[in-house]
Amino acid sequence: MLLFSAELRTGLLAERVGMWARGLLILAALGLSVWGLKEILADRWSRISRTPQRTRSNRFMMPIEGVIYCVIMFVLLAGSVVGRSNTLMLVFSLMAGPFIMNGSIMFMMLKRLSVSRNMPPRVMAGEPFWVTLTLTNPKRLLAAWVISVRDEVSNGLESLRPEVLFSRVARRSSKRGQYQLRLSQRGRYSFESIQVNSRFPMGLVERGVVLGVHDEILVYPRIGRLTSDWQGRMISATQLARGARPRIGTMHDEFHRIREYRQGDDPRDIHWRTSARRNELMVREYRENRDRELILLLDLYLPANASEAERARFEFAISFAATIASERLLNGRSTNLSFAANSSRLQEWHGAAENGGWEQLLDMFAMMQSNPQAELSVLRDFARREQTPHSRTILISSISSRVDGMAWEQLGDADLSSQAWMEPPQVIVADPNELAVLFSAERHDTVTR
Repeated sequence: MLLFSAELRTGLLAERVGMWARGLLILAALGLSVWGLKEILADRWSRISRTPQRTRSNRFMMPIEGVIYCVIMFVLLAGSVVGRSNTLMLVFSLMAGPFIMNGSIMFMMLKRLSVSRNMPPRVMAGEPFWVTLTLTNPKRLLAAWVISVRDEVSNGLESLRPEVLFSRVARRSSKRGQYQLRLSQRGRYSFESIQVNSRFPMGLVERGVVLGVHDEILVYPRIGRLTSDWQGRMISATQLARGARPRIGTMHDEFHRIREYRQGDDPRDIHWRTSARRNELMVREYRENRDRELILLLDLYLPANASEAERARFEFAISFAATIASERLLNGRSTNLSFAANSSRLQEWHGAAENGGWEQLLDMFAMMQSNPQAELSVLRDFARREQTPHSRTILISSISSRVDGMAWEQLGDADLSSQAWMEPPQVIVADPNELAVLFSAERHDTVTR
């Protein structure tokens, strides 16, 4: 458009060469302007909507080297026209030939290229993982040289653009490349369109193809490790609660093994069949089952204008609750877990260690959102419904003012308020400094996939 405007003001090309040259310049200016405007609008629209309209589209970019090259060419062209110099026109032609060939070679090289992406469906926040990109060149004659494949990863709050360079992909073959990611935020990340770019062979022009290859990955909250102090506190709480009420049944013990008879053993525990076979007294040994059903409550309240520190404590509370649930489901022995969170609607989950399904619970943890209207009464009502003589209740909240000095009996429906707690809930405020002796954010190897 600048060249067209200069020609209209000066009429230099029409005077020196002829009207046909001006007509050719007008057609070139209009065509290139329409094409450039279309490319700009398509790029802006894809960034705003985050969903490209086409599964495959071409892109063109002029690097700084190409811009300088073009400026030199047009200076030579203008000098040859003004000065009527055949030598300058010859030099201009010699420079224009490689420029045009560079764009043509890249266009043919990028044609029909395809990329596939392979990655895990779920990862843990803060843990590195690998994404594999496979570049396929189905052409029969032309190999692909110096191809850059750029991915785009976003979750609405942050955007990453990892890139893999393929030096050469032979004709009718595929080649794999990998890059490593570490996603720090819990939630769902989307892998959007893939850009396949090249500047081969001269680097004067960059052409690319945008491929609509879309995938998603779910990022779990970071699963840490419960320390021995936490285990000791839970065992002490269990023993105290059991001492406060009579046992039901045969002491809820589990058979452990058969061993030799020792002085002081109960004769009722002698296993006579094994004793006859071994020709010595053998007794059954039991161990007390300290695992109790767990009711885990998570308060998702967070004010709308929360500070960064409050949001960090909120994420810490989710990570702590997820660690408790994972520890119970992976290491518990035939015990049930009941979980509830007061999101915009009550989210609840029930399961046992031997039934599996804990990945579904972690999916729930990954997608939890804060709720400025969260009410503790729905959690109390859930705990009242689920409590049994052999259950313990734990409430986790990131806001200390929500749970300090709270009267649980005054919350919820009148019908449920008349029921007495079999065991008072244990309230834990998710403060990283205070919980340092109970919870470590180090990786738990048994939870990774």
